[in-house]
Amino acid sequence: LPSICQVVSEKFGIYHTAIFLLDERGEYAILQAANSKGGQEMLKRGHHLRVGASGIVGTVAGQGKTRIALDVGADAAYLNNPDLPETRSEMALPLKVGSQTIGVLDVQSREFGAFKEEDAAVLGILANQISVAIENARLFSQTRQALTDSQAIYQDFIQQNWARFSRTVKHTGY
Repeated sequence: LPSICQVVSEKFGIYHTAIFLLDERGEYAILQAANSKGGQEMLKRGHHLRVGASGIVGTVAGQGKTRIALDVGADAAYLNNPDLPETRSEMALPLKVGSQTIGVLDVQSREFGAFKEEDAAVLGILANQISVAIENARLFSQTRQALTDSQAIYQDFIQQNWARFSRTVKHTGY
């Protein structure tokens, strides 16, 4: 995720890129990665926003729709963040798996009106790819855990059956 933020910022000329993921209950969007200095400070503090209530990221996490603020000062949903004082325009895109929003890709620019519909289309494709990568990583982790659990259960089963077998069979020698 940090690499994605860095590449997006470099390729699109954006000063701040961040990825938020929703918590298990879907109540908060929790900052997972960011490339800017302000974003790094926010990561250290465990920055999170209430879904549906806090800022553009919270709004997008709640509605599951891309939002562009060409002038953040004029956008009612904008949350003035002291760690990102240079922000003049912002775009937040939902990270979705199927119809479920799992997070938000947030990009911010120092310029007013920095984002156009073409940017939304390209970053939307990227957001879809990020969503797939995140879901694949989650599924891989769940599969690995299931394998570990099944191996432990199998090991216990073998030990119990060998113990039962050794109690029922008279040993005359090996």
